[in-house]
Amino acid sequence: MSQNFENAIRERFEQGFKNWNNGYDAWLDWCETLYEPDAHYNVYSDRLTLQQYTDMMGQLFQAYDIELGEFHNMIVEGEWGAIRYVVYIIDKRTGERIEQKTMEFVKFKENPEPIGVRVIEGWALSDKPLSAH
Repeated sequence: MSQNFENAIRERFEQGFKNWNNGYDAWLDWCETLYEPDAHYNVYSDRLTLQQYTDMMGQLFQAYDIELGEFHNMIVEGEWGAIRYVVYIIDKRTGERIEQKTMEFVKFKENPEPIGVRVIEGWALSDKPLSAH
């Protein structure tokens, strides 16, 4: 794996982190550049297709205000990346505020420009799992 590939993965993580806090529609647009069309995401031990993942996130955005907080760590080696960060969540029904600590492990694929690196599969783990009401 080239150093350029690893740097491109770092940039994807950083861009994704910046784009997240602009709401579901902006996140959904970002997904078209971040994920391979046949990507999978494993959330709370369920392996989801990209469509299932975006649908699930749509349900969560309806139930919660979700904002990425502090970015703590990033490790990139070869085609793999790992990040650790905080998510602040407010339940829209109750107003309860949750601080969620999250880690993601992600496998990327290198594509020619303008596509660039994209996610093949990811695994997300949080200390306080959410579910739509």
